[in-house]
Amino acid sequence: MSRALSYAILVLTIIAFLLTAAALCTPAWQVVYAREIRQWVQSGLWLSCQTRPNGMYSCTYTFSHDDFDTYFSDEVSGFRTPSFYPWQRTLFHIYLISQAFAMLSLISFCVSVSHSESRLPNILRTVFLFLAAVIAFGCLIAFAVYSYMVEYRFFHVSVSGIYEKHRGYSWYIALTGAFVYLVAIILSVVSVFMQARNSNPTISRQNINSSLQSDFFEYQYHPNRSLESFEDRFAMRTLPPVPRQEKRRQCSNIPFYVSITRYSQFL
Repeated sequence: MSRALSYAILVLTIIAFLLTAAALCTPAWQVVYAREIRQWVQSGLWLSCQTRPNGMYSCTYTFSHDDFDTYFSDEVSGFRTPSFYPWQRTLFHIYLISQAFAMLSLISFCVSVSHSESRLPNILRTVFLFLAAVIAFGCLIAFAVYSYMVEYRFFHVSVSGIYEKHRGYSWYIALTGAFVYLVAIILSVVSVFMQARNSNPTISRQNINSSLQSDFFEYQYHPNRSLESFEDRFAMRTLPPVPRQEKRRQCSNIPFYVSITRYSQFL
C-alpha cells in the first residue's frame, strides 16, 4: 500500500511539473483580440505572440532589461507586441525556483526507493513539494493581481483602439498544475504518517531478534559460561502487556476461584 502510494505521488509530481513547464513555455497568459488591426495578441511571462493580418504567426521574447526597454513606446507596441514588464520576468524566475523544488522532490523519491527504511527522504520530498506548491500559488496570485491593474490590463493600438486583455489558457494550465501539486502534498503527508506508524513494530522486532542473536553468539563463543546465566538473562526481560480481553477474563474468574478456595477450607 505504501509503495503504491509513493508511486502515485511520483506520477502526480511529474504531471504537475509538466503542466507548469507547459504553462511557462506558452505565451497565452494574457490574450486580446485587436479588431482595429485584426490580430490576436498573446503575452506571457517571457514570450509574446501575435497573428499578422496575412495569417503569419510571429513571436518575440525577452530575458533581460534591454529587451523590454524598447517596447515601452506606444508606436512600437501598437505594431508589434505588448510591452514586456519587469514583474513578468520576476515571476518567471520565481516559477523556475518552484520547478527546481519539484525536481528536488523527484530526487528525494529516488533516494527513498533505495533507502526504504529511512523516513528522511520522504520528509524531504514532502517539504520540497510544499515549497513548490506555495511558490506556484503565490506566482498565480501575483499574476492575477498585476494583470488586473489598469496599466497592465489594456492593449493600446491607437487613441480610440483600447482593448482589454483576458487571462488565457496558459494561466489555467499553471493553475491546474498547482492543484496537482497540492494533491501530491496531501498524499505525501499521508505516506509519511503511514511509514512512521508501520516502522515502530518493525523496530521492536528487530531489537528483539538482534538481542537473541547476540545471546546465542555469546554462548557459542564462550562455552565456559553456564547456560543458566543466559537463561536467567532471557527470563529477566520484561514481558509484553496483558491484552485487555485477557484481563477481563481473569477478573471475571476471580469470584469462582475464591469460592472454591473457601469451600475447600471448609471441608
